[in-house]
Amino acid sequence: MLTIDGCRGAFGGGVGIQIMRFIYHHRTMGRSSQAMHIRSMVEALKSAGHEVTIVSPPGVDPLQDAGRMPFLRKGDSAKGLQRLWKYISRECPQFAFEAFELLYNLFLPFRLLPILWRQPDAVLYERHAYFMFMGVLLGKWLRRPVVLEVNELAGFTRARGLLMERLARRIDSWVFSKASHILCVSSVLAEEVEKRGTSSEHVHVLPNAFDPDRFQGSGQGQSIRARLDIAGSIVIGHVGLFYLWDRLDVLIEVVNNIRDRHPEIKILLVGDGPEMEHLKQTAFRLEMEKAVIFSGAVHRDDVPAYIDSMDICVLPDSNAFGSPIALFEFMAMGKPCVAPDLGPMRDVLEDNVTGILFPPTDYKALEKSLLRLVKDSILRTQLGARARHVVFERHTWAANARFVVQLAAGGSPAGTFAQIEQFDCNNHSIRRES
Repeated sequence: MLTIDGCRGAFGGGVGIQIMRFIYHHRTMGRSSQAMHIRSMVEALKSAGHEVTIVSPPGVDPLQDAGRMPFLRKGDSAKGLQRLWKYISRECPQFAFEAFELLYNLFLPFRLLPILWRQPDAVLYERHAYFMFMGVLLGKWLRRPVVLEVNELAGFTRARGLLMERLARRIDSWVFSKASHILCVSSVLAEEVEKRGTSSEHVHVLPNAFDPDRFQGSGQGQSIRARLDIAGSIVIGHVGLFYLWDRLDVLIEVVNNIRDRHPEIKILLVGDGPEMEHLKQTAFRLEMEKAVIFSGAVHRDDVPAYIDSMDICVLPDSNAFGSPIALFEFMAMGKPCVAPDLGPMRDVLEDNVTGILFPPTDYKALEKSLLRLVKDSILRTQLGARARHVVFERHTWAANARFVVQLAAGGSPAGTFAQIEQFDCNNHSIRRES
């Protein structure tokens, strides 16, 4: 393979890195946090000098649509083939939807196989999805390294449910047994993959990350505070898609319990989601309409400024397996984070050092944690500063990309994701197949 001189070596020393080719296959709608993950990893690989071909479902472009909201409502606009994917996602009965997921395996060879043939030295990097096995099958048939990224698994809660769980589990187990390496975004997922018969030497924990160029602490939060009329408030905030499992309704109730002692507290909820109307009704029921600010969906480029306007960032609840990108962004902006004591949070946060963890669903403990930070501005500053240091040191997309390159090239990354050095080179090439 070729090398690029003048950059730190991809294997922990040396003066060059190997140029590698990756075929990045996914079956997402190419929007929201899923697309942000795809785009961020692709751009990190590109910046390190590697070539990436993205293979998407027809009409899907995660580089263009990353950060756009998913199709939450029937009236959300869609163009071209996106209208078909929106209809299947929103309107199909669950059984039919899962049947479409299975049928995708029959379509995939016509799309992926020609690209694999044209790039005989490329590594297949695939984002695992329910019922999907054809990509791994083709990769192993052609004797390619297959790196599988796992963000969810049959057996854990799925937003739209899962009827054919037994079949999904069997497909998962087969796919995991054939992949060269499996990258799980949390230790919880990694443990479950191993339980399903996969050798631990092929399973790695690689949480999500953030892009340092976007989160430099520019101080733009003050203009947001002035515009939203919260300049003199202690702002407790959250950014994301508002799903039931986030329990933002509980956050509103918890803050309501505190506001009789600290009326200066405001809540800022940035984003949109299925729970939006319920959250507005909760605020109305508790007579907190003026204390809860809903920004609505904002452009991804504006997210750092909104986080900067917050004093405390909180995840009231989460699913038990996912790695929320918002957590890394909160930390990158130097904000103290309060989160449930779940595996994915422990992968990143250290209790009372870089954040505060509370027992999951113990909302009295959440209230105490928030009250502690409301009262102690010094503690807020200390936790936020430590969190920022840790996330810049360990959890960038560049570091994640380097980990992937080392695995794909047959190397052995040193221990865990936390020990991967970051690097930055600029020779790159990127192609898209959509």
